Amino acid sequence: MLATDFPHRRHHSPFVALLIAAALLCGSLSSAFAQTAEAGRVTITVEAGAPVEAASMAEIYGDAITDAWPQFAALFGAEPATPQFVAFVNAVDPADMTGMRWIADFAYVSPDGSVAVIAVEPFLALTPIEAGNMLRNAVSRGFIQAAAGGSMPLGLLDGIARYVEIPVVARQARLGSLVQGLDQAGTLPGWDQIVAASAPDLPAEVQTANAYALVAFIADRYGVAGLRNLITGFANTPEWQANLAATFSQSEGDLTGAWAQFLPRWFASGWRDNAVSAFDLSRAETLFARGAYEAAAAEAERSQRLFVDLEDQVGLSQVEALLAQCAIGLQADSLMANAQTALEAHGYTEARDLIDQANDLYALLPEEHRPATVIDRYTQLATSGIEADGSLEQARSEAEGWLSIASARYDAVAAGDSYALFGDGDGVARANEVVDGIDSRIQRVVYGLSALVIVLGAWLGAWLWQRAPGRLRWQSARPSGHAWRVNPGGD
Repeated sequence: MLATDFPHRRHHSPFVALLIAAALLCGSLSSAFAQTAEAGRVTITVEAGAPVEAASMAEIYGDAITDAWPQFAALFGAEPATPQFVAFVNAVDPADMTGMRWIADFAYVSPDGSVAVIAVEPFLALTPIEAGNMLRNAVSRGFIQAAAGGSMPLGLLDGIARYVEIPVVARQARLGSLVQGLDQAGTLPGWDQIVAASAPDLPAEVQTANAYALVAFIADRYGVAGLRNLITGFANTPEWQANLAATFSQSEGDLTGAWAQFLPRWFASGWRDNAVSAFDLSRAETLFARGAYEAAAAEAERSQRLFVDLEDQVGLSQVEALLAQCAIGLQADSLMANAQTALEAHGYTEARDLIDQANDLYALLPEEHRPATVIDRYTQLATSGIEADGSLEQARSEAEGWLSIASARYDAVAAGDSYALFGDGDGVARANEVVDGIDSRIQRVVYGLSALVIVLGAWLGAWLWQRAPGRLRWQSARPSGHAWRVNPGGD
């Protein structure tokens, strides 16, 4: 599969592309392309009679070009040496596009990437991401050829240009199904035909899909840095077999076996993966904004691996800042979850400490990430629980004093009421224990006083009985006066 060679391709720019480029470079625009606008370092032209102006096209779609430019510079390690043009025309005749590379049925680009010709009305009908991808595809070719010294084989060129588009699931799935159909039919071309885009009787879309799969295999096996090394290797080693062997130091048999093992996995779900898409941090940033910190970190880590591979310090600093924010968010959320667990276990002091720690971390994130309602509610519960604990402890300490026993009982009952609201059965039991202890002491006192009252009542009754008038008659021991008078002398 790998041994078959093909003649080195000579890249012929079509007459129409040269005509457009020459007119633009010379500053003597024909009336057909009177409208021009700049989108970064790319000149946008619009044919007369088109339903849109060049300035509008630059305003609407220019960001796709200017955003892609630094990404491609970091990815390929080179920038186009020649001016770049995107010409929007009223119609594209494939017969006039001889030598141009196919992007879509209404869009073609020169092999060196300097000129893209796109029919304006079909382009305007695309979704924003589809339109941006078409421009990324076209503009990337200048970077690829600059890195490859102009010697990039056309099939690989098409595959890499397609690989650096922003993934769209529906289109990715179609690419996978096209390649899988050939593989199942036993008609999947060998690498020589894929690299050269020379498979007979295969439409351009299918050949591009095959090349995309090959690029995905290289990126999956060797990383983005390995893909870049392969591209730059063409500058010194134009023959693809020699460059492949020199870049990866692997035999034909090893690569053939690895390709055969890769395809089933790629057909199953690997077609979704695209390492270059990690340039785009917007998905990770969107997930972070939603508070999905774990998912955001997973996305950002893909970008981190890409920037490490490319030694892109600017991109690396951006993604590491995002990862740091995700780590803070994850830790804060974890503390809040632990605080909830502590509240459910009625560990009010522990919960309050965890809430305070989480609150400090949320202060390091954008304000909208702070769950104010949850924090306030948890803080209220923890504070009330701590106050109930304090009231119960105070009740215990005051329960022994007779002067403070009434307030102690009040504090214990109040604590029990709070525990009941929290569903804290253990707390209610502790409060009941204190109240029961106080009530038991009071009961003993009451019983004692009652007994004393009974004793005093009995004594009082006895005393009153003894004081009754009938019980207090005093009698003399001396005889009556008559008896004394009978024997006055005693003889």
